[in-house]
Amino acid sequence: MSTRLEATPAAVTHLSPEQLARLRHLLVEEHAVQETRAAELQDAPDLEPDLTEVLLGRCQEAKDEIEEALRILDLGVYGLCAACGSAITYERLEAVPAARRCVPCQSGRDRVLR
Repeated sequence: MSTRLEATPAAVTHLSPEQLARLRHLLVEEHAVQETRAAELQDAPDLEPDLTEVLLGRCQEAKDEIEEALRILDLGVYGLCAACGSAITYERLEAVPAARRCVPCQSGRDRVLR
């Protein structure tokens, strides 16, 4: 009787452990900011309900993107473009820690969505 072993994903990243720690910290901080914004929006009587709904939706989208980035970081493949598989530069990730695409792929996607 043989036992099937589950393969553990190998860490495939161009980022150093220090860079990954910095980016994780940025993601966690941004998640907390979005949580705070969402709480403030819940108690903002001077905003129109439709605007509040849109802003809350954006907060939730940002939190979802951050949570996905943290999941990918835990898998060991953070920093790879979801479209082409190439490395996303550290500078881009530092500016947009939840980025899923490299600049060329994101630019192409933005052009298509316009």
